[in-house]
Amino acid sequence: MNVFLVPYTAMRHLVVGFWCAGAALLCWWILLLWMVGVGPSWTLPWDGAILLALLAAVTSGASVLAEDLLRRRPLLGVAGRVALAAAISGLLALAAWWLWTAVLAPGLVAPLSRMLVDLGAGEADAAGGGGVALSRAVETDVVDASLVSLRYRFGAFAMAGLATALGPLAVRRFRGALDHLGAGLAAGLVASATWYVIGRTIAADLYLADAAAVVVFGLVFGWFAWGIPRSLYAGWIRVLSPWRFGHRIPIDGPDGSPKERFVGHFPRGLDLFLPLETGVQEMHLSVAVDAKQRYVARGLTLAPTTLRRFLERIDLRYDPRRPAPLETNLSSGDRIVLGQGRESSELEFLMLPREER
Repeated sequence: MNVFLVPYTAMRHLVVGFWCAGAALLCWWILLLWMVGVGPSWTLPWDGAILLALLAAVTSGASVLAEDLLRRRPLLGVAGRVALAAAISGLLALAAWWLWTAVLAPGLVAPLSRMLVDLGAGEADAAGGGGVALSRAVETDVVDASLVSLRYRFGAFAMAGLATALGPLAVRRFRGALDHLGAGLAAGLVASATWYVIGRTIAADLYLADAAAVVVFGLVFGWFAWGIPRSLYAGWIRVLSPWRFGHRIPIDGPDGSPKERFVGHFPRGLDLFLPLETGVQEMHLSVAVDAKQRYVARGLTLAPTTLRRFLERIDLRYDPRRPAPLETNLSSGDRIVLGQGRESSELEFLMLPREER
């Protein structure tokens, strides 16, 4: 996980999800190899508990590890944060399995299931008292931890997702609580539905169902719990015209403070100098960033100044009738044309990793 390999595009929001999905799939594969090659040291009813606990621990740790690697934190501190998040999530997932199987499912799912069974219980009783037997079978199935059934296991997945959220949430000092808890709950529910659909209808293969479920679990949690923030990137202006092609200047200050950079041909005091022959006026354009890292371009001259982006053109020429220059928000990839015709210069606004030099 390296911020230099993650361009500032919409795809950056998916990177952490793919990272967590890969970690979850690797966890499932290693657990499967252990069970096949070495053999489990636990009884059959604990298979689901072990899988969900490891899944929660690994996904939680992968999310924290992705953030710490992107922020270039010290290795020792990274190891401690990842271990803490994984331990919290793994232990809570084990506790959640027991809570669901022994307490919540018998108290919540069993009555609802009996209500559905009772719809046909009258006919069964008339035929020979089968309604009572069906109700007792429901109670037995609910507490059977080895039973493969979405009706009795969706809650365990959902609670494992919530446990996954609590580990990174504790490490991140409970910032973004709703994002983490919502991501964990969604990850558990979507993974349980994927597990059921593939295991029962599409492939009828519980191994493939488990693999797909853990991948979806990691994807959903990684996508929605914590994404790569904008603060890891900074704005730059790059020259695209032949004169000084490729030359670029940063917009943000070295300490990340708000700044305003000026472009023109005045010989001294400007941040980006372009010659008069290229259509640039003495004080032609400025690009500013505020404390919330919002970038704006301001036209400072009556000469043509046009911002171009997909399906949009904005005229930034200074209007003397206005008390302040016209300005517009900037997005990565926007291009600004200074002047017109052959005597013009073109600039590009880019968002690059903050460590870029």
